[in-house]
Amino acid sequence: MSKPYGMSMPYNLDTIIKVDEKLCIACGNCIRTCPAGLIEKADFPVPTQNSWELCIDCGHCVAVCPTGAMHHRALGPEDCAPIDTHLIPSWEQARQFLISRRSTRVYINKPVEKEKILQVLNAARFAPSGGNRQGGILRWVVVSDPVRVHKVSQMTIDWMNSIGGSNPAMYKEAKLELFTSAWNKGEDQIARGAPCFIQAWAPKDERTAPQAATIALAYAQLAAHALGLGSSWSGGINTAAQAHPPLIELLGLPEDTVSFGTILLGHPAETFLRIPERHLPEVSWR
Repeated sequence: MSKPYGMSMPYNLDTIIKVDEKLCIACGNCIRTCPAGLIEKADFPVPTQNSWELCIDCGHCVAVCPTGAMHHRALGPEDCAPIDTHLIPSWEQARQFLISRRSTRVYINKPVEKEKILQVLNAARFAPSGGNRQGGILRWVVVSDPVRVHKVSQMTIDWMNSIGGSNPAMYKEAKLELFTSAWNKGEDQIARGAPCFIQAWAPKDERTAPQAATIALAYAQLAAHALGLGSSWSGGINTAAQAHPPLIELLGLPEDTVSFGTILLGHPAETFLRIPERHLPEVSWR
């Protein structure tokens, strides 16, 4: 079975791949699947000359080998969980699961179990990322103390009020008054009662970070849905975490790091019974 929360690199190979010649049946799967074409055909599969520098450690060559003959510098077949085809949902099941996920904006006063948070993040690490660089880009930050979450909401409101003074046009366009006026009435429309939020941090100059964080957080939301948890994007908290120095200091964001996405997480107070319709996709066939 695979490691639950991380991949080991135990082999210390001096080449990108090593093939067990007793098991290899020369099917060519590894050659065809390598996204960069770094494996060539010989008596047995061999790496190209520049493979060490160009390989992104995606593990395709190991995952596709039918006999377990392929070992990679990062992992071997024993490090990979087998795919149980019986657990792959039908189209009807997958569609129902995907479109039944809702953005939760009302939560009950109950902590989110640490194990469930780890399950959510464990699923998110399998999200696609540019050059398979998720392990070297994203850093996950979890705030699960309700008192601290409330403090972040307060500081987000402080930032919104500052925008009202410094940039009235933006304040109006973003409808920030909806949040600040609710706060003044004792209603938290920032964290919305969620006891926890998760942020995806990455270096501010990493060009693939916005996409990597967005996709990974989408995976996290789907994982939360499967665990019976509710979630919702928080543009307010995330934007404040990028622009409001006191909040940046509270969260401990390093100078060269940006939060590229924030989701609220908690136990939903409501159960949705119907799926509202959405606009049909606009498609241009070329």
